[in-house]
Amino acid sequence: MPSMKVEGDSDGDGEMSGGDTERSNGSSRGPDRDSSAEEADEPDSDDSSEMDESECERRRNECLDNLANLERQFSVLREQLYCERVKQVDHQLAEVRGGRSQEYLGPLRRLQENMRIRIEVAGILRQMRIENIKHKYEAEEQAAHQHFKVGLAL
Repeated sequence: MPSMKVEGDSDGDGEMSGGDTERSNGSSRGPDRDSSAEEADEPDSDDSSEMDESECERRRNECLDNLANLERQFSVLREQLYCERVKQVDHQLAEVRGGRSQEYLGPLRRLQENMRIRIEVAGILRQMRIENIKHKYEAEEQAAHQHFKVGLAL
């Protein structure tokens, strides 16, 4: 949206506009001015204060309109961003469900590799335990056989 420059607006860098400078310089002259010049300004100051009030009200209304416009634009942009994010999440979910998402497939491959290694280790452990049980069985069988022979010899 193009920014609207209103007469008397400053650019926000602390500078006063021409009209503000003249008003502030005119009121800060103080004792250098003639008393006749001050009297001449008095009736005009009432009109300028009314003008200032109407100008202030007009600028206030413009600012409020600009603010309302910005709020509408922000709301529209926020809604667009929300819709884009929902579409992106839906797209990612469809990729995951279809098995095409790299964010899903990378960790899945690592998990499957870990599972394969664990199954292999569990299989080796099982074989070792079975061999250990066989050796214990054979040792007990041999001990029982020797105990029987010793009992017969007595």
